[in-house]
Amino acid sequence: MSDEKTMLWEMNKNLEEISAKLDKLISLFELSIKHELEEFKAKIIGKSKLKNNVYLLCDGTKTVRDIARHIDKSIQHVSMILSDLEKAGLVKANVSGRKKYFIRIF
Repeated sequence: MSDEKTMLWEMNKNLEEISAKLDKLISLFELSIKHELEEFKAKIIGKSKLKNNVYLLCDGTKTVRDIARHIDKSIQHVSMILSDLEKAGLVKANVSGRKKYFIRIF
C-alpha cells in the first residue's frame, strides 16, 4: 500500500472509532435526559393518582370536558390540574375551533 492509501485507511479507521464513541455518548446523553425528564415528571405529578390519570389521558383527542367525564371529576378541578401540567411543560393544548385538545409533550 502506498503511503497515501495507508494514511487514508488509518484516517478512515480513526473516523469509524470516533463515530462509534460519539454514538455511545449520544446514547448516554439520551438516557440521562430521559431520566431527568422522568424525575421532573415525578416531581410535578408526585404520588397523585388523579394528576397521573389526567396526564395519561392527554392523548391529543380529549378536551377538559372529556377528561373530566372519564375520571368523574369536575371540569374546574381537571382544568386546574391541566393548567399545572401545562405550566410545568408536561402537556400542551392544541386549539381547534372553539375546543382545546390536550396532549402530553413527552
